[in-house]
Amino acid sequence: MNFSPYSGAVQFAGQHNIYGNNGLYHSYNGGLDFQPRVGFAWTPGALGKTTVFRGAYTVSSYLEGTGTNLRLTLNPPFKQPEFQTQYYTTPLPATRTEQGILPPTFAANPFQHALIRLWDPNVQPAIVQQWNFSIQHQFGNETTLQVGYVGQHGTHLMVPMPYLQSQLHADGTLTASPYLAGNPQLSSISQISGTASDGNQKYNALQATFQRRLAKGFEFQLAYTYSKCMTDSIGYYGAGGQSAPTSAYWQNLYDKRAEWGPCYFDATHVFTSYAIYELPFGHGKRWGNNMNKAANAVIGNWQMSGILSERTGFPLTVSASDASGTNSRGARANCIAAPNVLGTVDSNTGGFQWFSPNSYVAPAPGTFGSCGVGTVRGPGLHTVDFSLQKQFAITENKRVEFRAEAINLANTPILNAPGTGLGAGLGTVTSSQGERNIQFAIKFYF
Repeated sequence: MNFSPYSGAVQFAGQHNIYGNNGLYHSYNGGLDFQPRVGFAWTPGALGKTTVFRGAYTVSSYLEGTGTNLRLTLNPPFKQPEFQTQYYTTPLPATRTEQGILPPTFAANPFQHALIRLWDPNVQPAIVQQWNFSIQHQFGNETTLQVGYVGQHGTHLMVPMPYLQSQLHADGTLTASPYLAGNPQLSSISQISGTASDGNQKYNALQATFQRRLAKGFEFQLAYTYSKCMTDSIGYYGAGGQSAPTSAYWQNLYDKRAEWGPCYFDATHVFTSYAIYELPFGHGKRWGNNMNKAANAVIGNWQMSGILSERTGFPLTVSASDASGTNSRGARANCIAAPNVLGTVDSNTGGFQWFSPNSYVAPAPGTFGSCGVGTVRGPGLHTVDFSLQKQFAITENKRVEFRAEAINLANTPILNAPGTGLGAGLGTVTSSQGERNIQFAIKFYF
């Protein structure tokens, strides 16, 4: 069951309604869901056939998932009260099923103090356009360098909408929400949890990869990305760990532009690399091909590998209690100075004081917070993983592999996001993850 956004008219599934169909919102299925794919690759002969140009463009469409608490099946009177519905007031009669079951009975006003779920009748699947262009050049027989541009533009992303939020005007006065206002029976509801597909997202990145294929027992790859992601919708299942919890709700339901900021997973710089090196000692290697079996069992046929990961921090949004009087569900603090990132400075209360709380204060009564979304950055990532392995030949087609691995070899702290709520703990990191793990494995191949 859905509702007309402003008149509050009840819309039942299977009954003709204001949307011109029997559904609870408009349908965008059929021929309008066009998802093309196009790409090309070109190797100019004038460049010696060692350089290739590639490009692609695609459109994808999908219905983004939403929280289970936002389903229209939870609307009263069919769900009354929340999650614990009793559809009858007396025990079922001791009769056979074919004689009928008592119909449900509802309160005189089943909407009193109820939480209403409201889906915008124009909800539609997200549309994501993606494109890329790259140039790859080969050096010798083993090494390549690729540099490319990658872009993405998403529209119609899902955004949870607290439709009961009042409107705050420039003169400080408040006006009640216009949503569902046309239905007097809904005047006593407690909240409206709305769902709309009016979010947007843009991503642009420069990506470079330098790679050497396995030759003479050695291979590696270096990959670097410089990117920027902006959005006004974090989605329903984001944040956590190094990404601080961010309100999925807009601070001001009626000011969408104020929500445009970095994606919660935006990392300006990302560098990853790996290398694999087979030591040139042992049977079949450059040195020691004829060494005896005992010596080969000790120093022969070893392989080392490692992974280096570097990333700058994710954006953080400083939240506050609502001072606007509008019942905002995504209130933010006032920014009175530029963000001051201190890094791993010891806090008096324990942990690290990652950024100074002195740049943020509570909004004045009757106002929204002046801070934008993602105005300060959290800790980055710096880890090295290392592996050492050796093959023990038993027969021509049987062998044993020994492997020792160290995850986060240097035991570098992977700091979780600092506190982002105004008050005690703001800017303080009190936990971390990813401590060093050392593991051993033996595998028998036959």
